[in-house]
Amino acid sequence: MNQRQKKLRVIIILLAFLTTIVLLNPFRFFVDKQLVSSNFFLSPKTNSPTWLHNLFHIVSFTNDYNNLKIQNQDLITNYLSQTIYPVGSAGNTLQGLDARVLKMEYLNQGNYFWINKGSKDGIAVGMNVGVKPDIVLGYVFNVYGNSSLVKSILSPKTKVSIMDVRSKSLGVATVNSQGKFYLDYLQVKSDIKINDLVVSTTDNTEYLAGLIVGKVVQEDKETQTYYLEPLVNPKQTFQVKVFTQPNKQ
Repeated sequence: MNQRQKKLRVIIILLAFLTTIVLLNPFRFFVDKQLVSSNFFLSPKTNSPTWLHNLFHIVSFTNDYNNLKIQNQDLITNYLSQTIYPVGSAGNTLQGLDARVLKMEYLNQGNYFWINKGSKDGIAVGMNVGVKPDIVLGYVFNVYGNSSLVKSILSPKTKVSIMDVRSKSLGVATVNSQGKFYLDYLQVKSDIKINDLVVSTTDNTEYLAGLIVGKVVQEDKETQTYYLEPLVNPKQTFQVKVFTQPNKQ
């Protein structure tokens, strides 16, 4: 075995070792807490970190970061489920299929993201996509066998007929070409306040009624424009729900 083959074997063994660390929680915990924390990979001569020490620290930090993102998403979902659930879907429980977000894309002046469910899972074009409790993030734009492309509610030219939950004022949630999400076509003497929630109405062709579209976060008094923000940012979402239809009551 020549020198090149030996190096290749070492690299393969190291990659297999790192893969085991990433995939197996108990082993990953052992490496992080026992080897890295105990300075196992420090140079015995200079007592300075070796490249292995730095590599395992990077793996450890990456795992911790990913775990924090998942925990943060769970906390947001639980909070919204407890505080906002009665607002959404007009009291109906929406049936749906859980899916994982694969990646975000920016195509044709729009915001899109891919999910890991497709026609083989019963997904169809037009189905709404969101998170519990009935917070809409977009709708299925294209469907393939094992994946689907979702058009985000933050895409330019989005128009969603909405109702203010508190005051029952009607309007249209719109995204302009600059990406601003705001209320348009408000009724005369509409009663809108900061932190008001708005939900979709039955006038929409692309969205189910009763879905939570967003929250009023800013008011421009000069132009009398109210700006919205989704309760959950699609760009920071990892797990979603594809809504199929409301349960019949």
